Amino acid sequence: MGLGGYLFWTAAAREIHKKILGGNKQIKFLPLEACDNGITKLIKSEIFLNNPYFFQEFNNSEFVFPLVLNNQDLNYCKSDTPEKAIHRYDKHVVGQICEHYGIENPKINCEIYFSDEEIKKVDFLFEENKLNTKFVVIEPQSNEEYSINKVYPFQKWQNVVNQLTSSGICVVQIGRKTKDKILDGAINLTGITTFREAAQIISRSSMFISSEGGLMHAANGVGIKSLIVYTGYIHPQMTGYPENFNIWLNHDSKPCGMKMKCAECSKAVLSHDETEIVEIAKEYLK
Repeated sequence: MGLGGYLFWTAAAREIHKKILGGNKQIKFLPLEACDNGITKLIKSEIFLNNPYFFQEFNNSEFVFPLVLNNQDLNYCKSDTPEKAIHRYDKHVVGQICEHYGIENPKINCEIYFSDEEIKKVDFLFEENKLNTKFVVIEPQSNEEYSINKVYPFQKWQNVVNQLTSSGICVVQIGRKTKDKILDGAINLTGITTFREAAQIISRSSMFISSEGGLMHAANGVGIKSLIVYTGYIHPQMTGYPENFNIWLNHDSKPCGMKMKCAECSKAVLSHDETEIVEIAKEYLK
């Protein structure tokens, strides 16, 4: 499970705590992973740091509610082969998790709790880069390891930055450090932050712009509106947030789920006019 998957559980845990445990502050969740040998082990993730609903360390005298995060009954991926993934997308993943616990219509917003050290680190980055104006954050990279079809072309992202900056909008790039994925005209903060520090940067921005991925859940967790590009691989209803601008470049009423290169996904992405991203962002930022 990736960091985005753990962020889903921050929302689900809050809803379970409120609606099943009655908000009892003495009870916290114990995030577990079921292993093939029949043993469950404690999950320690940066996503749960400082979260008041979760234990990262505990002793047997404490009140815990175990959550097996990789419970197959809660998996939104119903079939997964080397060629294709079939997802359940009739409701958001957080809603699917809560459904298992008998909770209907949950709030699906994620949660992140920063430390003083993380805030100070980002304060320093802002001072070092003289970032003292309003800005938008962009993350142009996509996770290609699972499916090549999630990618939105880097040159289109560059065109977006060109148009935004020419309109006087400051753009900050975050994400992994790569040699060939650095956007001209953007303040480059790639490769120098943790995931959580990147989320802290987003929390100070006016908007987050990216393709579907983990940082869009972080943006939701810090209450920042996002503009997210979805390809035909996945349905926005499954991972998206209704308060965001979700652009779905679908080529069918259903997501294709293809891991192998999908010609229809490529066609839809290449034919998309990235000016749509710019116009939505500029209108919102007004």
